[in-house]
Amino acid sequence: MSKAALDKLVEAWRAEHPAVGFTRIVVGDCDSGEGPSRSEFNSGWDAGTAAEMYPVWHARHYIAGALIDVDDLVRTVDHVVRLGGGATVTSVTVTPRTS
Repeated sequence: MSKAALDKLVEAWRAEHPAVGFTRIVVGDCDSGEGPSRSEFNSGWDAGTAAEMYPVWHARHYIAGALIDVDDLVRTVDHVVRLGGGATVTSVTVTPRTS
């Protein structure tokens, strides 16, 4: 429900501020990364519990079973953000490669 609300919020911002190129990026399954690419997504997780829950999440289709390489994600987001110069990308979907 929160994703649907965020989509509507982005649409409203686009209507209210047409000079700003709002971009919505939908990211698939991604690990936390290392160094400057670290997202803190799984910071503080108990590794044993996460490993135990992974098969359950996969079986329920909460995750795809493949992860986006964090460096690939960062390069994609950086590229979209740097388009600038009046270019507008309304939506970008970044998903993991299939195994």
